[in-house]
Amino acid sequence: MAQTLTALSYTLHTLATAIFIGYFLLASLVAIPALRQAGLNSRALGEISRRSRFWIYAALAVFLLTGLYLMLVDPNYRGVGQFNNAWSVLMLVKHIAILGMLALGFFYNAILRVGHLLRSKPEDDAALARFTQYHNLMSGLGVLVVLLTAVSQIE
Repeated sequence: MAQTLTALSYTLHTLATAIFIGYFLLASLVAIPALRQAGLNSRALGEISRRSRFWIYAALAVFLLTGLYLMLVDPNYRGVGQFNNAWSVLMLVKHIAILGMLALGFFYNAILRVGHLLRSKPEDDAALARFTQYHNLMSGLGVLVVLLTAVSQIE
């Protein structure tokens, strides 16, 4: 039973990674540049941001639940505050990066309201610049998280 739960947790954790980090990477590398080049107004990006919200929050919830479980069953985990092996140090840095992503998400979405600004002021270049900056920062941190995860798996 424990093996099945672990396999299911890895599967869901990986899917959540693909959804969460993949959204920001695709937006940064494909959607934002394509819509800018096509000359479309920013309302489309604002709508993409609105429609992605459910999937991003669902991915975060899956991350939290599966990540806690996977950390607790990992043989490298020595307990809270125990950073006496390379895996635990990498996990600490990874979780700091994830907290940074959450802080950026709160700042750009709750305080600056970048998605709402794009829908309400589609011709505002400053709103598009903030939206682009947010997605680029999240993409960079997301790639760092994936890299730290990969390196932590090397034994």
